[in-house]
Amino acid sequence: MKKILTIIILTLFSINVSYSKDNPYKFLKKEILIGKAKKELVNDTRSISKKKALSIVEDENGKAIKITLDTKFKGHKDDWERTGERNQRWEMANAKKPRKFKKPVYVKYKFKLNEFPIKNNLGGSLFQVIANKGNERLLPWMKFQYSDNRLAHQINFTKEVFYLQGDPDNTNFDKIGYKFYLGHVKDYKDYRTLSLKILASKKENGEIIGWLDDKRIFEVYGPNFTIGNGYTFKWGFYRWLEQMSLETIPTQSVTVKEFGFSDKCEEILDQDKCSYSSNDKESVSYVRFKKSSRRDKTHGKKISKSIKWDKPLPEIKPKDIKLEKTTSGKVCKGIPFQYMKDDGTFGTKYKPIEKYLQDNELDFEPGTKAYKDFMKQFGC
Repeated sequence: MKKILTIIILTLFSINVSYSKDNPYKFLKKEILIGKAKKELVNDTRSISKKKALSIVEDENGKAIKITLDTKFKGHKDDWERTGERNQRWEMANAKKPRKFKKPVYVKYKFKLNEFPIKNNLGGSLFQVIANKGNERLLPWMKFQYSDNRLAHQINFTKEVFYLQGDPDNTNFDKIGYKFYLGHVKDYKDYRTLSLKILASKKENGEIIGWLDDKRIFEVYGPNFTIGNGYTFKWGFYRWLEQMSLETIPTQSVTVKEFGFSDKCEEILDQDKCSYSSNDKESVSYVRFKKSSRRDKTHGKKISKSIKWDKPLPEIKPKDIKLEKTTSGKVCKGIPFQYMKDDGTFGTKYKPIEKYLQDNELDFEPGTKAYKDFMKQFGC
């Protein structure tokens, strides 16, 4: 009888150990999250069921976690039944109080989009940094997002937060945003790594530096956190379905090998990134980007309360714009345009190619046929 009881106990124990190993959420917490993310991140309030969203996958690179969103899963009622829009998400967020400005935080996100069919007007985010005032979440300060088939990292500088009479709970914003374009979904079929150094500050010592794999994509110096007193990480998969017909929305998955953050750079990033320091502290982008501004409408209501930022904000400029060469080896001056001289005659100036593409939101990747055909029009 004792033997039988022992066998039963051992069998139950082995089943429990096996379940622990194969449970996607436990696997995620133990094997995928790194640094302080292991202890600080928990299932966020509006997430769909983790049993539906999470699965363990394995390939030649080993095991990873897959986050899947399918319309048959629906969404949290506050996302799924919103007036005028419909959203869906599985995300994790900081369980503790928002992070403060005391020292830099380093972030690493290794992932791929090998099961990610695209659809026009379908977008979402894969990672967000939310500005907080106390425990209240105000708005995304930064977000790594996709729209249609393009990926980008956006940084928002809020100039004003205001509240409308009769609606004291909902915040409205006047903000400037910089969107740094980071390629297309097809460029993420294999694992890519987004890395960040974040020193949130309302003073001149602020820093945000981003890398995609081993290439720097932007550096932002100076006051970068305008309104609020802390921030929260939100990581996972969040998509905006708007009013699309559910039958037309594809199932999409993000496969994640690593995600985490730490106050200690060496725990998260490699030595080259940890030791990097700019000499001139110039805010620059090494990739195509777009600057935009937006102010929420008041809908005829009076502003009851307003918090403003009236100090200068970082002005980000393009860096290392290279002029293309013609087949003859001559340097292409850029895109020509006419201007009127002081004497009334016309002259020709040249706008750098990357600047022209950025200003006109033209989506040509260097080296592609479309890009070369475009260049030929101008003798480049």
